[in-house]
Amino acid sequence: MRPYPGFLPICLAVLCERCAAFMLASSLVLMLCQRYGYPRVEALRLAGLITAAGYLGSLPGGLIADRVLGHRRGLLASLLFLMAAYLLLALPTNTALWPSLTVLTVGNSLFKPSAHAVLSRLFVGGDPRLSQAQLWLHVVINVAAVLGAVVAGVLTRHENWSLTFAVAAVTVTLGGFALLILHRDRAPVGHDALPSRKTTQEAGPSSWQRVKAIATLTLAMLLFNVCYGQVEGSLFLWTQQHVDRTLLGFTVPPSWFVGLPSLLVLLSSPVQLSILPRLQRTTRAPRLVALGLIATSLAFVVLLPAVTLSRVQPVSMGWIVLCHSLLVAGETLVGTLGLAQVLRLAPTRWVGAVMGVWFLSGAIGYWLAGEVGALLITMSPTCGLLLLSLHPLLGAWVVFRQSK
Repeated sequence: MRPYPGFLPICLAVLCERCAAFMLASSLVLMLCQRYGYPRVEALRLAGLITAAGYLGSLPGGLIADRVLGHRRGLLASLLFLMAAYLLLALPTNTALWPSLTVLTVGNSLFKPSAHAVLSRLFVGGDPRLSQAQLWLHVVINVAAVLGAVVAGVLTRHENWSLTFAVAAVTVTLGGFALLILHRDRAPVGHDALPSRKTTQEAGPSSWQRVKAIATLTLAMLLFNVCYGQVEGSLFLWTQQHVDRTLLGFTVPPSWFVGLPSLLVLLSSPVQLSILPRLQRTTRAPRLVALGLIATSLAFVVLLPAVTLSRVQPVSMGWIVLCHSLLVAGETLVGTLGLAQVLRLAPTRWVGAVMGVWFLSGAIGYWLAGEVGALLITMSPTCGLLLLSLHPLLGAWVVFRQSK
């Protein structure tokens, strides 16, 4: 894949924003419990709502970026809001929590649809390099997630919350400078260098076919997020309590396990970047998304023996690594390839709004993830794992049906 103009500044902006976001996400439940005194059940519910709020606002945020601000200005404005939110969280006072979360929601609502809209405008039509760009952006996001989780794990070991979020604010500011200095409006990349090879079925879908395909992929993303939201929720608490986190005499901070899927993405990225383009040439995107949902289901099935063993003594970290590896496979197929397909199907004039709908499914998914995580605290762990493993299978069946 040859480089294309305009991609680097978007990557740098996303890198900085995601790094700061994972500094918050990897320590959010701990912060709510230790800094603000919430019980575990309420902290899980509130964490789900906080994550969902940023996704929920993506629909109006996408419309504002489409019709009022423009996507590049929307991206810059979002980074300013996020910088202000992290600075508020850095203040050593409990009264700053809700104002900071409000500003954070506004920033996330603008950032998510604007970033992907700016990326999609670098390409025209069904340019296959859009999928490759999404894969590279996926790698960048996971680099940021690892960095954010590691920094948060180090800084929060002694509950140094103010420093943690001051660093997050500086990181977001650097992303804004990168976008402001490096980004220039460019014409979309055409097909002359790398022609798109479409099958008969993929060429010229009707409006109704596009709507059905986008709706199906959005449902898949919603179901995946219910499961993936457990990484920083119920799986985080279970790891903290039931996993032997000692490695070569060092106790691994629980926050680092929130960044573990991102580390696994980075370790497997050479395989992903070489194999996935080949898979896309032989297998239709909806079927790959369905396979991603099946991998997500298996991620919780493999924990069933570990839950039984953990009643006697803490279990090996290998169990949680295996679980997260399968979640990474699901994330790559459902999130990355599904999003690239939605961007292809979205009308150019409404790409921000369609991204808003996509992230709206994320809002519902993460809200349900918080509710399910709170439910798992009160029910049998085995029943909880079965619940988390069954609904992705239902989604896979729906996607397979649609792909026909």
